[in-house]
Amino acid sequence: MKMWVGALTVLSLLAVADAASAGCRKRSSAACCAPACYAPASAGCGYTYVTTYQAVSRQVCEYTPVTTYQEVNETVVTPVRKVVPQTQTYYETVTVNVPVTQTVYQCVPETRTVQVAVCRPVTTTVNQTYQVCVPVSRVVAQQYQVCVPQYKTVNQTVNSVVYERVPVVQTAYRTTCVPVCGGVSAGCGGCGSACGGCAPVTYQQVCTPYTYTTYQCVARNVSQVVPVTVCSYSYQTRTQNVTVVENTYRTETRAVPVTTYQTSYVNQPVTVNVMRAVQQTVNVPQCKLVARTRTVNVETCEYQTSIRKHKVPVTTYQAHYRTVTQQVPVVTCVPVAPAPCAPVCAPAPCCY
Repeated sequence: MKMWVGALTVLSLLAVADAASAGCRKRSSAACCAPACYAPASAGCGYTYVTTYQAVSRQVCEYTPVTTYQEVNETVVTPVRKVVPQTQTYYETVTVNVPVTQTVYQCVPETRTVQVAVCRPVTTTVNQTYQVCVPVSRVVAQQYQVCVPQYKTVNQTVNSVVYERVPVVQTAYRTTCVPVCGGVSAGCGGCGSACGGCAPVTYQQVCTPYTYTTYQCVARNVSQVVPVTVCSYSYQTRTQNVTVVENTYRTETRAVPVTTYQTSYVNQPVTVNVMRAVQQTVNVPQCKLVARTRTVNVETCEYQTSIRKHKVPVTTYQAHYRTVTQQVPVVTCVPVAPAPCAPVCAPAPCCY
């Protein structure tokens, strides 16, 4: 729709422009192209463009959606299940003993005379040259170092701990029972002797201090000067005669018995195992397929086709035309001459 409106607008503008140019041509023939109507720019004469608006009518095409319902045919497939008896053929495996003749190879011992390689020793005397190691002894003076100990007595101070038994006087308390008769102490002999049995007797405990001597071990450091033997070592070089044995080699030739082995071939009876073919008949179990038949119920599915009618919405578009009036701008060329034009003026530039 917008494309149509834009195209019509462009066509209207072209038509208006063509009309304006035609009017200009008409005016130029009557007024613009007259020699007396043009003057130089210094005299103030010239042209200007004036924009006016004209009402232009055009047709506009609009599309309106229209929804209608149409009846269509729809094919529906419905599955139908049913049980049908069918005859099936199946095979069972049956084991059957079949006699088969086969060739069996057996190991049979057989005595044959064959050539056997025998190694026999042969002893010969051969002169051989060899090296003999002969020891030679000689006396050599050798020097060696000896570590000699030297002893001397040195006085050393030794600190030792000595334990001594020291007497210690300690004080203790002894508890005694003292009878009291009428407030007077009667001693431990009894109240009867002191009071004559006339007063009540009570007893009280009296603590009496006393001293006694005990012994304790007390440690004491004692320093003593003790002579100690100290050993120091010194090295001395000494010389002694040592017997040295050296080996020298001497070449000697000696007859030595050498044993070699020679191979000879001898015919000997040898027992060998020979494979011989023997025909045997054995029963071989073989599997055989036997055809069986049985009737089973099989569920089958069939499809039934039916046609169903129903309405569906269908949308179409209808074209409607209407007239629209628009204001179109028109540009015209108008001469401007405030003063009379001189006779020397040239033709106006708008003339065609």
